[in-house]
Amino acid sequence: MKVLTREGLLKKEILRKEKVDLGKDEYVFVRQMTGRERDRFEQSLVKEVMDDKGQSEFKRSLDDFRAKLAVHTVCDEDGNNLLRPEDVSTLSQNMSAARLELIVNKAQELNRISEEDKKNLTKNSEAVQNANSISDSAES
Repeated sequence: MKVLTREGLLKKEILRKEKVDLGKDEYVFVRQMTGRERDRFEQSLVKEVMDDKGQSEFKRSLDDFRAKLAVHTVCDEDGNNLLRPEDVSTLSQNMSAARLELIVNKAQELNRISEEDKKNLTKNSEAVQNANSISDSAES
């Protein structure tokens, strides 16, 4: 085992991908996300809303969770994304829940996304908001 250098940490990593059998003699590849892709995926699951006092707060929104995860992880044989963010709604409405679940199960496994991760999304967003407001007030 060796300690990574700065160069080693910044080197583009080869992301794991796996073939997922969807039945009907069809399959797709599902891959790991980069850190940035994971952040964007998680951000898509959180909505900022105003409370009764006009303060903003974050709420978890799992609308189209499966389609959003598929959009971020379904790829071609070379690891290039096949879908775009604007495909979420169409994918969610057109693909059976059973087939979408096969993709999502593999994506969650490859990217280590747990039920606990989904529950913690709003906590993480609130922590970021609080940190931002602290740094904003420190600059004043």
